[in-house]
Formats: sequence, structure tokens, C-alpha cells
Amino acid sequence: MNIVIVGMGEVGRYISSVLVSENHNVVIIDSDQDALQQAEETLDVMVLRGHGASLKTLTQANSAEADLFIAVTDNCEVNILSAIRAKELGAKRTIARVSQPAYYENERGMITGMMGIDLIINPNALIAMEMHKIIRSTSAVAVEDFADNRIEMIQLPMDAKSPLVDKMLKDIRLPDNTLVAAMIRDHEIIVPGGSDSIREDDELLFVGKIEQIPKVEKLVKRERRRYTRRVIIVGGSQVSVSLAKALAADHIEVLIIEKDRERCREISHVLHHVAIINADGTNAHVLEEENISTTDAFVAASGEDEVNLMASLLARDLGAPRVLALVHKPDYSPICERLGIDSPLSPRIEVAKQVLKYSRAGQILSIAPVMEGKGEFLEFLAPEGAPIVGKPIKQVGFPTSANICGVVDKVGAFVPRGDDIIEANDRVIVFSTPDNRQKVEKFFKSR
Repeated sequence: MNIVIVGMGEVGRYISSVLVSENHNVVIIDSDQDALQQAEETLDVMVLRGHGASLKTLTQANSAEADLFIAVTDNCEVNILSAIRAKELGAKRTIARVSQPAYYENERGMITGMMGIDLIINPNALIAMEMHKIIRSTSAVAVEDFADNRIEMIQLPMDAKSPLVDKMLKDIRLPDNTLVAAMIRDHEIIVPGGSDSIREDDELLFVGKIEQIPKVEKLVKRERRRYTRRVIIVGGSQVSVSLAKALAADHIEVLIIEKDRERCREISHVLHHVAIINADGTNAHVLEEENISTTDAFVAASGEDEVNLMASLLARDLGAPRVLALVHKPDYSPICERLGIDSPLSPRIEVAKQVLKYSRAGQILSIAPVMEGKGEFLEFLAPEGAPIVGKPIKQVGFPTSANICGVVDKVGAFVPRGDDIIEANDRVIVFSTPDNRQKVEKFFKSR
């Protein structure tokens, strides 16, 4: 595919690296010469210095021939205007990153067809939705839903108390319609076999029918609480506001701690059922006074990574049972994990998930990266005549380095076994690693 990307910030760099690794032809536009030079030195791309919304620049980038045009600068107006102009020039599909709430009438993370742009992505709303999902499952590091919420993935850490530790997978009786899709060990992804043993500090990625996942949590002694009653949020960012609205709608008590007095006033006008205090969220005395040890979840969602890291560490040390942190810089995510922060969440990853769906050829419906893209869940629509269709799965020669995790057919959702047969137009969820992606995709392409 011919792809034009405007903006080489954290989001643009990450998306570019993934698309280049998939052998797409990528042209990058940015006004910062240093950012372009870094991209040119590290990626096999064509770079062009200029204003992303300039017709001259867009024409030089051959936007008229673009299969996909992506505008992800930090300036919403530039992204909107450049996407509109690229579409007028002839770009087949356009995506714009727009984070200003003024452009949204609701809290959705994505809008299609607005102003002629194929997809507008709100990273703040996306990350708030992801946090909301994780808070609903209080024992999980991460949660992903597939096939219209009929299949769910949940990432659970294994500690010394887990009954699965030191057992081989083949000896574990999992609930019906569930499986272990992958495990994370020492910051590496493993696609396990039956003879692999689970170790303390592993993190397991369970996949199954959504109603079966609570049984998995019960099995590993990380049963979710029936209700989340109280959440503390540090920072009055737009992510915090979106999350607070979603939690308040679930009748959950929410407290926001914001250092800036004027920002407290601003958000108080839109959050009518949320408590807001003007204080420093990195002050241990403030957190203790607000009874942090009795809260169900703590979220650090200010606009500064360093503040979020410090607040998260304090919260963990003061007894918060769940700690989520908003992290923009890619180098900070592994640090968060080493420091024991449960769920570091990155807006660039959430944006990339949606962008990458539009860059996929063939029958891929969605993609969910794991561990900064070291692994990924792919959701396919199986076409007529594809190698995966019409035979028992054990006979199609599917790569052993990937797992078929779920299937949704005309009857419903299920986790398949070797004797099951995938039919045309079934939706299939697969876990794989990027180096095996092309092998997997071949099974979902018509002959």
C-alpha cells in the first residue's frame, strides 16, 4: 500500500515503524527537520519537510495516489484540514487524530464520515474507554474484546498463591471455551504448548467466551469483585474527564485530585457527580487523607508522565489494590512494569490499533497489539476458498507458533479444538507474533 503519514510525534513514529515492517510504501511529512532526519536514519521511508495541510506539500507527497492517508500531529486543526485536502486530491482512505473535545458531541473514541474524513480518532476517549474496561475487571492487567464483545482476552499475573504455578498447561483443566493464548515471561512473548510449565511472575493471556472469563479468574484465585465502588484519579486531563464520566454513569464514586485551581473549576462544570479537590496527587499526605487504601482502583492520568509515575508508585506503596498509569513516552512502559504498576496505558498504542486496521489488506477486521507490538491478536473474516475453511483445524497445517483462540459462526462463539471446522464468513481470532503474521494471513486469503 502507498501510505502518507503527517506528523512524527510518538504516535506517528510508532505507526510508521509498524507499517514499514509490513513492507508498505510510506511517505512522512513533518515540519521538524530533526524528526525527519531521525525517521530517515531508522526507517526505510521517504521524508518531506513541510506543512501537513499545505496543498503543495500534499501534492509533492503524491497524496492523490495514497491508499491510506494518516494525519497524527499534535494539532487537531492541521490533522482535519490535511485529511480533508488529501481526500479531495484523491486519497482512498483518510484518518485524522483529533483530541479536542470541542469536535465531539459524545465520548466515543472514533467517528466515521465526519467532514468527509473516513475515520476520526480521539486518543483521549480511546484510552479512557480502555481504562474503564480494565477497572471493570479488577484483577486484570489488560482486557480486550473481540467479535462484538462475544470473545474476551484477559491478561492475568501469576503470583506465588496461584494454583497454576509449576503446572504444565496440559495438566490444567480450564473452563469450557477458554484457553491460554500466550504467556509473558521476562518481557518476552511465548506461544505455549501443552508441555510448557507456568512459573511465578508469568503473565497469562486467557481467551474465551466472555461469560466464561470470570470462571478463569476464579480458577487462578484472582476473582473479580462484584462491584467497583470507588476510584481515585490524579490529574484533570481530558482522559480523566472522559473516564470520570464513564465511571459516574456506572454509579461508581469518583474523586479527582488536580493541582491547578483553574482546571478544577473548568472540569467541575462538566462533571456534576464527581468530587474534585485542588491538591497535589504526588503528595503522600493527600493520598492518605483521601483513604487511598480503601479505594478499588487508582488512576494516574495527568498530562505529565513523570507525575503519573510518581503518583502511581506512592499509591502502590500506600496500599491501592489496582494502579493504572497513563504513559505517553514509549521508554516508560517497561519501567512501569518493573516498578510494579499494574497497567501502564499508552494513547499511541490505542490510536495505532485503530490505524492498523485500516492498513491491513485482505480480511483482517481488527488488531490488538500486546507488549508494544511483540505479540498481537488478529480478528479475521474467513473468506470462501481460504485454506483455513472446510477442514478440521488439525489438518490445515496452521503454524504452531500461532493460536486460533476463538471462532464466531452463525450459531455463536466458541473456542475451537483440533476437530472443529471453520466455515466461510466465520470470524476467527488468532494470536501471533509479527514475524509469523504473513504465514497466518495466508490461511485467510482465497485461493
